[in-house]
Amino acid sequence: MDRERTSNDSAELERTRQLLDDREARLNAILDTAVDGIITIDERGIIESVNRGTERIFGYTSDELVGRSVKLLMPSPYREEHDGYMARYLQTGQPRIIGIGREAEGQHKDGTRFPIDLAVSEIRVPGARVFTGMVRDISARRRAEAEARRRNAELAHAARLSTIGELTSGIAHEVNQPLTAMVNFAEACLRMLRSGNADTHKLEDALGQITVQGQRAGHIIRHMRRLARKGESERVTVNVSHLVQDVLGLVSNELRASGIALHLVLDESLPAVKCDRIQVEQVVLNLVRNAMDVLEEGPAEGRELTIRTRADGHENIEILVEDAGEGFAVGDDERIFETFFTTKPDGLGMGLSISRSIIEDHGGRLWASPRPGGGAIFHVNLPAGDGEIA
Repeated sequence: MDRERTSNDSAELERTRQLLDDREARLNAILDTAVDGIITIDERGIIESVNRGTERIFGYTSDELVGRSVKLLMPSPYREEHDGYMARYLQTGQPRIIGIGREAEGQHKDGTRFPIDLAVSEIRVPGARVFTGMVRDISARRRAEAEARRRNAELAHAARLSTIGELTSGIAHEVNQPLTAMVNFAEACLRMLRSGNADTHKLEDALGQITVQGQRAGHIIRHMRRLARKGESERVTVNVSHLVQDVLGLVSNELRASGIALHLVLDESLPAVKCDRIQVEQVVLNLVRNAMDVLEEGPAEGRELTIRTRADGHENIEILVEDAGEGFAVGDDERIFETFFTTKPDGLGMGLSISRSIIEDHGGRLWASPRPGGGAIFHVNLPAGDGEIA
């Protein structure tokens, strides 16, 4: 009887062992087929196990990793910071990474760095703690994001060049005015000198006017060159009221020729905004030109354009472009920002879509609302930045 019981116990033990072996094999198969890298380490940061995903991502074999510090997979400064993070967590229980997913960097066996998504969890077993790291190589995602940014920048640049083409006539007039004034003052100086009765004060005044007009022409040309420039995004801190005035300098002649009454309500004391100046100028220029197009389609009377800058009460700065035109149809306040949606016969429907992308890339918002009494208001909302104004 005892022999039979012993035999049954042995058979049951063998079945249990076989069941555990099957479960372990199944678990290992699941871990090894996972796309992400899965790494377990002990409290000292020593690697206890890795899956095939880890081998593929980092370029090491399992034998090269197990028993070594997980810092082997980290570039600086993560490598130097790791021991401090672990010690602080074990002492205080306050996590910096554990239980919190974040983007970091890994290091291939060949020493190259690459971006990763990292999530670390803790498992408590009798007498010890085990930490499991889930690693995903996001190099492809970063490349796709960079390509998307590059394409958006190309598209925005093309839109700027198109706008500059439309502005050519007005800009030529704006530049011609100071050049004509410079010639006139220079001729006046020559006449005084040739007459032999040159008045020193009049000469100084005329030369001063030549200097002022030359600076004005130079400012317009530099502004156009900046808008036409193609390059990497550069964030600087600017006063949005001054930015608006610079943009209006490019269309002032068109505003006068169209009989549009311009009202400026600009707060000069607003905090600076950190932004890509060229891109935000592009947005403001697009909104102003859209408003001008709408107003020119209506009667000559009542062509009014109002531009405001103000704080919104939530540490953000707003630029409002208001026109007294026909406004937009009910439900079109969002549709007008869709790519290729346009109400202009010869419009491409790209300007507002690009403008919204630019503002959202700055952490802000761009939206439209009806203007009381008729027309539309476009709101550009940007977070205030710190630093000296460029």
